[in-house]
Amino acid sequence: MQQVVINAAGMEKRTALLHNGKLVECAYQRPTEKPSTGSIYKGRVQKVLPGMQAVFVDIGTDKNGFLHKDDLPAFQVLTDEEKKKTTISSLIKEGESVLVQIAKEESGDKGAKLTALLSFTGHLLVYFPFTSHIGVSKKIQESNRETLLRWGSERLEPQEGLIIRTGCEEFPEKEMNHELMRLKQQYSEVKRHDVAKKAPALIIRPPFYQTYLERWLNQNVEDVIVDDHETYLQIKDYISTYRKAYKVKLYHEKEPIFKKYGIDVEIQKSLSPHVWLKNGSSLYWNATEALTVVDVNTGKFTGKKDRAKTVVETNLLAAKEIMRQLRLRNLAGMIVIDFITMESKEDKQKITLAMQEEIKKDSSTMILHGFTKMGLFEMTRKKDRPSLLETLAVKPRAEIMDGHILRSESYFYELERIAHEYSFHDDEALWIEGPDYFVDWLQKNPQQHSSIENQYGITLFVTAGSINRNIIVRQTGTKTKITERMLKESD
Repeated sequence: MQQVVINAAGMEKRTALLHNGKLVECAYQRPTEKPSTGSIYKGRVQKVLPGMQAVFVDIGTDKNGFLHKDDLPAFQVLTDEEKKKTTISSLIKEGESVLVQIAKEESGDKGAKLTALLSFTGHLLVYFPFTSHIGVSKKIQESNRETLLRWGSERLEPQEGLIIRTGCEEFPEKEMNHELMRLKQQYSEVKRHDVAKKAPALIIRPPFYQTYLERWLNQNVEDVIVDDHETYLQIKDYISTYRKAYKVKLYHEKEPIFKKYGIDVEIQKSLSPHVWLKNGSSLYWNATEALTVVDVNTGKFTGKKDRAKTVVETNLLAAKEIMRQLRLRNLAGMIVIDFITMESKEDKQKITLAMQEEIKKDSSTMILHGFTKMGLFEMTRKKDRPSLLETLAVKPRAEIMDGHILRSESYFYELERIAHEYSFHDDEALWIEGPDYFVDWLQKNPQQHSSIENQYGITLFVTAGSINRNIIVRQTGTKTKITERMLKESD
């Protein structure tokens, strides 16, 4: 059984997928100007790069986006022969405005990867105004594909395209017609805003939950639980377009929703380089921007069988957990796994087959390259947004994983969640202890501090604590009693 849990009651929005009560994927959206995948902007070309056959585009955020020649509609309509002769400079000019969509979010020092080949995604179809191709999900049986392709070709103009998704297996023609009309209306709305707005400008930013509901909702999902009434109503309306009647529940308990479902604990564990497995063996993670290395260790597990069987047993357990952790941590790029050494080809094949089976659970594109001559297992995973570690942490010194410490912003949103939780109590004030660098950040951003106090009607005293990894509630009560204790302990 799967559940989608949505924490929308606060400035930071969080969406999580649970499988049998265990966290398998989560995503964050913070109230910043950073572009998110699927958002559409009216941008202005800042610089043409003939050597790279690309342009930098100002979309109104801190970093210019990167748009390659291949992602321009004007390039896609050319013949193969014309494409060989055409340069970026003949297709787009400096200062020109262009509609672009975020294909890959900002990461590190890199700006967002953009495409001008816009797409509009539903749970049955993906509509392309400028890509003349009709594709059908590989999961749909061959006997149904021709009917679906014929349906698509009858409803599109020559320059338009579609991807017909797995949900169309039984050919729900009425729902498909309705969704295609809705997606085309979305494109018409974009064109209307394009005319009305001056570049650079945001045209459309999908609701924070939409991308993940489209990706996660399947026959295994039982319900969607959300802790904000307005978001609950929006999601109920959105999910009503699905053929399956998913249950949408409004969570209204005092305990924060991510704490209730054990998600906060799992997220905290995912920031550690060390992962223990059920049998006492372990994984050790070392992640950089482009490369992730995972080391599998027998640890406390010695097994009661012969060594070869013990090793395969441990490696199979590790393979499944590695694939879950890759999805949860959202790690991408090149991935190298140092499984415990196996001699036989049959044993290595068992591990490869187990990895192939786990791939089916992850919507990100992955390629398994298999075992090298040195016995290392190589694979790649496509990146479309920053990893969980990049989202929550920075790397100035050795604290969390690979020298990361949590961002001050991460503590700030945790502070807001604490204030929200205690707003159900009768306390007038809270004394909070946190890392010294977060306290410094809060003092430099007093408006952030006061915004939480005003929102939840509670006074927050925030001081540096002795533990540099946690934010804790030191005392609750009246402002007078907390002030007296703080003065007493400072003497």
